[in-house]
Amino acid sequence: MSQNQVSETVWTINDLTFTLDMHDVAVMERYENAFEIMEEQEKKIPVDGKASVRSRMYCDLFRNLFDNIFGEGTADTIFGSRYNVKESIETYESFLNFVSNQQAGIEETTNRLVTRFMPNRAQRRAAAKN
Repeated sequence: MSQNQVSETVWTINDLTFTLDMHDVAVMERYENAFEIMEEQEKKIPVDGKASVRSRMYCDLFRNLFDNIFGEGTADTIFGSRYNVKESIETYESFLNFVSNQQAGIEETTNRLVTRFMPNRAQRRAAAKN
């Protein structure tokens, strides 16, 4: 495995590093399940009432997401005892960018291999005529 491939699977936040390889099917399943749980939890956040209660529940969405993806205690490692909405959103955004970049790399590799090993339709027709 090249150094570039290794760095694609390492997310760095607050001088901490976490490994997540979206090539791994078990990781993909854990990732998908974590977002399904997050979606259900988000439905339980009240639209009215105390802002502090809603904000804490919102932060819990992200804390639970990271624990469900990386393992129990990850949110405490990232955030400590802080419940800061801005920090939570920025961390979430950083994570989404990390995953998006990794998925783009996966698509690029897949497309390169498909193009290399599966000639296009025009080439197949030309070869069939000869």
